[in-house]
This record gives sequence, structure tokens and C-alpha cells, in this order.
Amino acid sequence: MLLKNLISYNKAKNIVFNSFDEMMKHKYKIVDILSSYNKISFEDIRTPMNLPMFNKSAMDGYAVMAKDTFGASENNPIILNLVDENPNNAEIGTDMCIKLSTGMPIPKGANAVVMKEYCIEEDGFVEVRKGVHPYENVARIGEDVKKGDLIIKKGEVITPYHIALLSSSGIKNIKVYDLKIGLISTGDELVDLDDFNDIDELKNEYKIVNSNSPMLYSLIKETGLTPTIYKRARDNKEEIKNTILKALDENDVIITTGGTSVGDRDYTVEVIKEIGNILIHGVQIRPGKPFGFAKCVLNDEEKFIFILSGYPVASAVQFELFFRNYFRARKYVYLPLNRNIASTLGRTDVVRIKLINKNNKTYIEPLRITGSGVISSITKADGYVIINENIEGYEKSSILKAYLF
Repeated sequence: MLLKNLISYNKAKNIVFNSFDEMMKHKYKIVDILSSYNKISFEDIRTPMNLPMFNKSAMDGYAVMAKDTFGASENNPIILNLVDENPNNAEIGTDMCIKLSTGMPIPKGANAVVMKEYCIEEDGFVEVRKGVHPYENVARIGEDVKKGDLIIKKGEVITPYHIALLSSSGIKNIKVYDLKIGLISTGDELVDLDDFNDIDELKNEYKIVNSNSPMLYSLIKETGLTPTIYKRARDNKEEIKNTILKALDENDVIITTGGTSVGDRDYTVEVIKEIGNILIHGVQIRPGKPFGFAKCVLNDEEKFIFILSGYPVASAVQFELFFRNYFRARKYVYLPLNRNIASTLGRTDVVRIKLINKNNKTYIEPLRITGSGVISSITKADGYVIINENIEGYEKSSILKAYLF
């Protein structure tokens, strides 16, 4: 039986994303910065201090008054008196200098640093063989970031470089999104990887190793959220219902794969209708038309259910469009098309692509592989393009937006 009442991709996306906006207002946890790597920042983070907090030397060398070095060269060295004091407390005057290492504070009176390779030190004097201008080789207060500067945006993924900046700013803990996701695959034909022992037995019994759960587990980890895989549920209404209820009790969101149609043995949608409210069932996209989204209330808390296809490519695309893109949108580039792409009006097509080099120029090459179960078509792809429902394909050389894996 075919799905009815298909809605547009943009309408479906707005329903899901607006729902997430409400859910995510309070879904966070506080973690130390070493645990924040690859997590998603729950809020804007601003630095509480200037970086650096004081003027400091950017080189090994000698702190000077810049004007004292003007005109210095190999043939015309300028002699300065070396002050033998702790630079943290020292102050210099005209024709004086202090030896510094990189990162040490600039002493009072100084406003530049001459690199040591342009100096010769001997008997309490320093020969300067190259002049410097004011603040040359000096890292000035606030040069990196100024107090109150935004250093991480809400929704931004924490990188090792963010962690360095957080450390430099003295920030020990931050808030990150905290969302628990349960993964359930359904179908008599499936065998969980842990239960797989023999290839011949698999073949003779016409079974398929469950690939959706491991794939989605990895995709969720990539977004910085917390997934849990549940044992696959057979095509048995009671078993599917019990598995879904257990996962809902232990998670904020569950994702099911398989049973998205309305056939005699497709119980997933039937069960979800009994325990929640299905807002979406069927979207005008290819691949991934039988996408579903539902809400239910358990223990006075609203939960979400994503109903994905049992076909790996379709479920990957559905996850990409309706889950990942909310939390961690793909990077993209605009490039010319290497050949025509056809599409159907009224349907959004997600086309897997490769990037190819031809005549020293990069092009988008649509992959000729079709079918929602061809897993290799994803591994061979560099990304995808989205052809909107009001576009009847693109001609060769058209500039398209390519989302990159």
C-alpha cells in the first residue's frame, strides 16, 4: 500500500526543527573542557579576560625603546646598556634594554623587542644591528581576543582549538547539548552483528546483518550526542511496542528503522500511533519518502520518535536531512556540474556526488548508482546535492551547492 498525504521536504524540516528548538532549550549538561571535544556548545561563550592580559614578547630578544634603535644596521650598530633585572618588575629608560624570552612581559618603558639574532651581547652592553618600530615583536594586550569577545557560538562544535582558547581564558567547564538517542531496528530478516556467526547460515536462511544501527550510532557520535543501540525487534507488534517503550523511558529521542510503510507486517507505525502522535508520515523526497516523525509524552516528558526507512541509503539521507542538519550542518562548496541531472517536479531529490578534477578544475559528478539499499553508493560519494521540488533538473556547467561528507 502506498503512503498518502505526502508533504514537502521544507514543511517536514520545519516541523522537526521547530520541535527540536523547544526540546533543546533545557537539554544540556556541564562538562570539563577536556570532555567537551566534539560536543555542541549549548550557549554563546565569551572570554572573561583580555588575551594576552599583558604586553609580552613574541620573540627571544631584548626589550627596548623603539626610538633608540632607529637607524641601526650591520654597518651602523647602536650600543645599549643591558639592565640585569627581573623583567617582571624592571623599568628601562633611554639607551637601555632588558633580555627577554618569548612570552615574558614587556618591562615598563619598553615598547618593542629586537630579535636576539640581530644583537650581540658583551660585558653588560648589547650591540643592536637592526632597528625596530614601536610594538614590533610585541604581543599586545587583547591582540588575540578582548574581554567579552564571543569565542564560541551557541550550536558550534567544540574543536581542539576551541579547547586551547577556553584554557587560555581560564574557563574550566562549559554547557554542551545533552541528548540521549535510542536506536531500534525492526524486521524478521535482520540479524544483529553480535548474533552473527556463519555466512552460509545467513545466506541459507535469507537473513541480513543489521547495518542501520551501527551506521546511525556512528553518525550520532559524530554529532557529539549520546546513542544507545537496542536489540533488533522482530516483526511482532508486542515485541516492537515493548522495545520502543523501554527505549523511550531511557532516552529523549528514539530512531526506528524498518516498518515505515503500511504493509501487513509493518507494525512500527501502528505501534507509534498507539503511544504517540505522528506529525509526519511520508515526505516528497528521494531517497527516503517513507520518513516519519512523532511525539509522545512519557513520565510527563515529551519525547520524539524518528521513523526511518529500513534501507540503509534512505535512512542515511533521512537522518542527514532531518536530524544531523539541525545539530551539525555539513560544510558546502559551490562548483560546476560535469553533466546533466534530471529531477521530477514536486519532489526534492538528494543526489550522491563525487568531486572530480578535469583540466585543473573541480566539478560535481553525479553518481549513476540508484537504489536505497546500495550502501557502497555512500562510501563512494564525496557528498550530495539537493534538487528542490520546483526544479526540473540542472544542465551541465550549472553551479550547484555541494554538501561534503
